[in-house]
Amino acid sequence: MSQESLEQAQIRYSQITPAGSWLVRRICAVILSAWLGGILFVSLSAPAVFSAGEVVLRHPLPAHAGIIKAAGKDAVSDLLRYHAGEANNQVFALWGTMQVLYGAASLLLLLFFSDVGRWRLILAASMLALALFQKLYLIPAIADASRRYRAGEVADMGQRFRLLHGSFATFEVVLALLGLALLVLLLRSSGRGSRRRASA
Repeated sequence: MSQESLEQAQIRYSQITPAGSWLVRRICAVILSAWLGGILFVSLSAPAVFSAGEVVLRHPLPAHAGIIKAAGKDAVSDLLRYHAGEANNQVFALWGTMQVLYGAASLLLLLFFSDVGRWRLILAASMLALALFQKLYLIPAIADASRRYRAGEVADMGQRFRLLHGSFATFEVVLALLGLALLVLLLRSSGRGSRRRASA
C-alpha cells in the first residue's frame, strides 16, 4: 500500500468514533435479527400454504361444497395445489429481494460506518453473496421448475424441483448460521476504542 493510500485510510478510520461504531453494530444486529426471523417465517409459511388447501377440501364452506362436488375433488385439489405453489413462488421472490436488501445494508454499514474487523466483514459479504445467488438464480429456477412440474411438461422435472427446494433450504440454513455467528460477534462487548483492518 502506498504512503498516500495509507494516509487516506488513517483519515477515514479517524472519522469513525467508538460511539458511532457501537451504534452501527447495534443497527446491524437489528437487521440481522429481522433477517433471521424472516428465514424462520418463510420456512414455516411455505408448508402451511399447502396445508391450507387440504383444510379447504376437508372443511369446505356450504357454498363451496357443491362446486367441489361438481368439479371433482381431485380437480379442485390440483387447482388448490397450483395456487399454493404460485403463492409460494411470490413469497420466495419477495423474500429473495428482502434478503439482498438486508445483506447490502449490513455490509455497507459495517464497511463504511463502523470499525469492525476483517472476519465480521467477511461474514457479512458471504451472506450478501448467498442472498444474491438465491435471488438471481435459485429462486427463479424454483419458480420455473414448479410450473413445469405441475404442468407435466418434463418427466424428470419433479426430481429437479425437489433438488432445487432442498438447495434453497440448505442455503437458508447456511445463511442462518452465518447470521447467528455475525450477530454474536457484533453484540460481543469490546473495550477497544479503535481497530486495525487486519484484526478480527
